[in-house]
Amino acid sequence: MTKEVVSGGDATGEAGPSYLRWFRAISIAFSLVFLVYAVWSWATAHFWPTKSDYVTFWAAGRLALAGHPELAYNIPAHHAAEQAVGPVTGLLPFAYPPPFLAVVTPFALLPFGLAFFAWLGATVAVYVWAVRRIVPLHYAFAIPAGYINLLIGQTGFLMAGIFIAGTLLIETSPWLAGAILGLMLFKPQLALVLPVAMLAGRQWRVIGGAIMSVCVLLLIGLAMGGWGSYQAFLAMLPLHVGFVRAGRLPWSELASVFALGRAFGLSEGSALLVHSIVALVAAAVTARAWWRHSDNRVAILAAASLLISPYVWTYDAVLLVVPLGWMIARGRHHYAVAAAWLCALVPIVNYYSPVEGPNLTSVAALICLWALRADPLTQPLRTPGVPLRENAMQPAS
Repeated sequence: MTKEVVSGGDATGEAGPSYLRWFRAISIAFSLVFLVYAVWSWATAHFWPTKSDYVTFWAAGRLALAGHPELAYNIPAHHAAEQAVGPVTGLLPFAYPPPFLAVVTPFALLPFGLAFFAWLGATVAVYVWAVRRIVPLHYAFAIPAGYINLLIGQTGFLMAGIFIAGTLLIETSPWLAGAILGLMLFKPQLALVLPVAMLAGRQWRVIGGAIMSVCVLLLIGLAMGGWGSYQAFLAMLPLHVGFVRAGRLPWSELASVFALGRAFGLSEGSALLVHSIVALVAAAVTARAWWRHSDNRVAILAAASLLISPYVWTYDAVLLVVPLGWMIARGRHHYAVAAAWLCALVPIVNYYSPVEGPNLTSVAALICLWALRADPLTQPLRTPGVPLRENAMQPAS
């Protein structure tokens, strides 16, 4: 694979557009803040561990190590395990399917502070390994949702890394691509539009690889916790649905169209109707892009993945690195890039603001989808001022 490295101008030596220079400068500044914030986040989790969502993973892993993985889905037992870290208030249930226990359990061998540090290191490493193949790291670390993942130790980096790694291999190693994309089972609500894309794109070997991967993961979950873990997991799912419907989860932290509608005062039925319409449109745009084999089909898939499920969180928006990176790599839709990035920044500001504002993550995804859906079937890569691989952000071509 060859590299096209351009520094301060395009291949002809001309200066790049001013907006690309601004994008690059802002992204480098945010990346430097990201590195400082990573240290501060680990210190926060070490001295105030109950402020971290990672405590739910660590507690689930501890229960699995004690020989009772099914108790990860028993809310009183899991809550009691969390208390080993500190006085955890409220509910932080383990909402991931049983195969995910195989991922979190090894980290629970460590004390909480070291486990948190190791978890962040491992998930960021997966993200970096994948994302550096499609966009320079200063853009990858400027995605606002990355800051929330650093603060609370969530799964955004891991899931974005899996998505990028899988889609990069679709054309060259479809069976392996499917096996990697099957890992999206860890967070199935982000994979709801993936079958639509693969079917529309006639990616039969990718589908086959994903099915085999999912079957292996389900067997791993069965080996770890038996049928009891699956029964407990399925029995707990209505609890989360009830939390969302009853508004017991902060609308400013949920990142779906449904949550945004509820935050602006829509009734449950009206918000769900609007969300369903948006989800159907996103699925249709995705299917069209994959059916036509469009260059931007992976970027469209990533944006649509944030618009399908009502149960999406701010930290999941690390996936926006794919559509935003694709547009930056081609010097296209710079107004859409700026608007989407600012919308993605709003919920991060909400975390530190005394006033609870709306979560505009879904608006950011909609802006990306709207801009990308109008692109021509093929789009040459020509990115002034940004060092990129020749086929950057074109993982499935």
